[in-house]
Amino acid sequence: MKHYLTLALARPKELYKARTIKKGQITLVLALLVLVITLANLLRLLPIIHSIQSDGQEIANELPAFTVTEDTLTSEESESYIHQTDSFLLFFDPNDQFQKEEIDSNIERLQVPIGIGLLKNTLYFNVAGVEMDYYYEQMQDFDQSTVKEIFNTAGNASLLTYLFGFLFAYIGIGLMELMDLLIILLFANLFSRALRSGLSFKENIKLAVLASLLPTLVLEATSLFGVVPPYYFELKIILSLFLFYLTIKEMKKKQVS
Repeated sequence: MKHYLTLALARPKELYKARTIKKGQITLVLALLVLVITLANLLRLLPIIHSIQSDGQEIANELPAFTVTEDTLTSEESESYIHQTDSFLLFFDPNDQFQKEEIDSNIERLQVPIGIGLLKNTLYFNVAGVEMDYYYEQMQDFDQSTVKEIFNTAGNASLLTYLFGFLFAYIGIGLMELMDLLIILLFANLFSRALRSGLSFKENIKLAVLASLLPTLVLEATSLFGVVPPYYFELKIILSLFLFYLTIKEMKKKQVS
C-alpha cells in the first residue's frame, strides 16, 4: 500500500498504476484519510477548549451575587452589564435592559462562539447559532452557585467523554468525506467515459479516492495554520478531478506510445 500512497502524494500523474489496488487497501486508505482529518479538526479545537476553561473561570470569579426570587433574577450588587471573552459573551441583566435578539446579533458581530444571557426572567443560551432558553420557574435551586459551577467546569471533560467525542467526530467526518467522494466519483466517471479510458467503474472509484488524497491533505494542512481557503469544498472537488484527469491523460499517452 505504501507504493500507492507514494503515487497519490508524490506522483499523482502516475495514479493510473494504482487501478489494481485491492478493495481492502482502498478502504484502509479512506479510513486513514478520515483519521487524519479528524485529528486535524481536534488539533484546531484544543486552543478553543483551553480558552473556554480559562474564560469560564474568569467569568465565574467576576460574577456578582444574585438571587432568583419569584422566578425573577435580582441583584443588589450590580447593574446590568456585558462581559466578553474570546469564548463567551455574558449578558447579566437584572434590570431587564437586554433582549435575546441583542445577544444573537452581538454574537454574530463579535464572532464569539457561546452567548449566555442571565436575563430578568429567563436563562438564554446561543451556542454556535443554536438557541435555547429556559424560564427560571422551570429550574429548581437555580442561583449564583449554580452559574459559577457551570462556568468553572466549562471545557472540563472526562477521558471517556473525549473518546466518545472523537468517535462521533470520526463518524461524522467520515460521512461527510463519503459525500464529497460521491460527487468526485460522479464527475470522474463522466471524465473517464468522455476520455474513453476503458477503465471499469470500480477502477474509477479507486482512482477517484486516491486522487482526492493530496488536495484534501493540503487543504487540511493550510487550515491548521489558520488559513481556510474560500470555497473550500469546491476547491477540493476541482483539484481532485484535475488530478484524476491528469492521470487518465497520462495513461492514454503511455498506451499510445
